[in-house]
Amino acid sequence: MASPIEKIVIIIKENHTFDNMFGRFPGANGATDALLSTGERIPLKRAPDVYPHDIAHNFYAGLTGVNGGKMTGFDLIGKSMPFTQYHKRDIPAYWAYAKRYALADRMFSSTYGPSLPEHLYFIAGTSDRSITGPVDIGQEGNVQGVHYCRDPADLIKHLHRHPKLIRWEKSLRFNRIKSLEWLGKACLEIETIFPQLEKKKLSWLYLAKVDQFQNAAQAVDQIFHTSRWRNVRRPSRFLPLAKAGELPNVTYLVPPVEFNEHPRRASEGRSMCIGENWTVKRVNAVMKGPDWKRTAIFIVWDDFGGFYDHAKAPLVDAFGLGPRVPLIAISPWAKPGYIDHTTYEFASFLKFFERRFDLKSLTSRDARANDMFDLFNFEHEPRSAMILKPRPEIAGSNPRACRL
Repeated sequence: MASPIEKIVIIIKENHTFDNMFGRFPGANGATDALLSTGERIPLKRAPDVYPHDIAHNFYAGLTGVNGGKMTGFDLIGKSMPFTQYHKRDIPAYWAYAKRYALADRMFSSTYGPSLPEHLYFIAGTSDRSITGPVDIGQEGNVQGVHYCRDPADLIKHLHRHPKLIRWEKSLRFNRIKSLEWLGKACLEIETIFPQLEKKKLSWLYLAKVDQFQNAAQAVDQIFHTSRWRNVRRPSRFLPLAKAGELPNVTYLVPPVEFNEHPRRASEGRSMCIGENWTVKRVNAVMKGPDWKRTAIFIVWDDFGGFYDHAKAPLVDAFGLGPRVPLIAISPWAKPGYIDHTTYEFASFLKFFERRFDLKSLTSRDARANDMFDLFNFEHEPRSAMILKPRPEIAGSNPRACRL
């Protein structure tokens, strides 16, 4: 499809639902209260800048929250933290982007969690039926070291096929589901979108730290054991490339953990304000650079993180869709102040590439996904850049913190 968009940037943040971040956004399908498994309805309380601890958000926690499509199981994941919500003044830049450019309120995570399977959908349209990151026997969720294709001993849990699997998921029959688990190598032999980009002579980069849990490229044989691994670089490469107008046609940008907004205690530096400031600096770099008028920036969060969301997740197969997450589209060509109610998932990014660059579908997921072009209007005058000022940070603070 012909369009002025020649460069696409996907910034993949961590672990928040739409209701957690934009439940109060005017005109969006948000909620300010939650329905529990008991039938009780409670208000969503104000979210802190730094959460005191993480919330369960693995595959089974995602199934629990979705609760057979009723979206009423989040109190079975955590007592109070799932039921928190940011206000406009807590995340002012994200709200400003959503108000000036475009916000999607039906972007769903591709699976029930956790991060690695979700990130695989961004580049391959499948998790290869995996439901974890690398695990030690008897220690689910182990991510110490994170080696993936660098370590032949790394294993990932997958699920065998079974005609009753979806039925067991709806009824939370976890013992039955776990009987289908099997351990396979964490270096997956799956197809990604990158060979197709290369055949069209389109450039790409995957910017993520080596051995960071969210680095899905490190878990794919087709990337790690080929010359494509040269295209996997540290996130610090982004700013100079954006400023010089040298970003490739497609850029995946996975922040370092201290900036990814994953809920953690303050000692691990997961401040929402610090993470938002990091994003603002990257968006500003593109807007000030020579490629602004031919770029689309997407900011998206990779899974639900254990937080409540009221929107019913569509059931497309045994792996999802999972709970809803935010998606902001920033571009001169984004529909100004638009709230898109189209259903999307992470494979929709692949569908966007496929339509824009005339590529073939990889899996059934991206083949049937909506392509996100509804977020754009190429008939109107291009929208001007909106340069935002990061919020003040406390000099010398460790971990880094803002003056709130």
